[in-house]
Amino acid sequence: MTQLKHLLVPVDGSEGSMKAASLGGDLARKLDAELTVLLVQDEKAVVAHAWETGDNDSGLASPQGSVEAARSAMEKAALQNELADARVAVGDVTAGLKLVQVWGHPARDICLYAKENDADMIIMGSHGRTGLKR
Repeated sequence: MTQLKHLLVPVDGSEGSMKAASLGGDLARKLDAELTVLLVQDEKAVVAHAWETGDNDSGLASPQGSVEAARSAMEKAALQNELADARVAVGDVTAGLKLVQVWGHPARDICLYAKENDADMIIMGSHGRTGLKR
């Protein structure tokens, strides 16, 4: 039987992903496995955060900052929200816990991260969020 040594839990802040984080923590403790919580920030979202609808009569977007400033703000917010919530949901993991944030396309980059980091199992709560609630 193959021993599971590295578990990967992608999170997006949803209730389903927090349940997956809790399950991942339980499995990591039982298997004495390392656990990585991964948040993939969607590259397309950063541009939307760099611009905000203006208060001018034209209704055109007005710049609210650079893409780099928006990216930095999104990363900071994720550390305080999604990743912090996931950390609580996971609990103590004796073999090690990593909280990781990357930029890209969630589906593609979850698979890429799993492959590049030798994850033995991916534990997901759902297929992800879409639309305005994201």
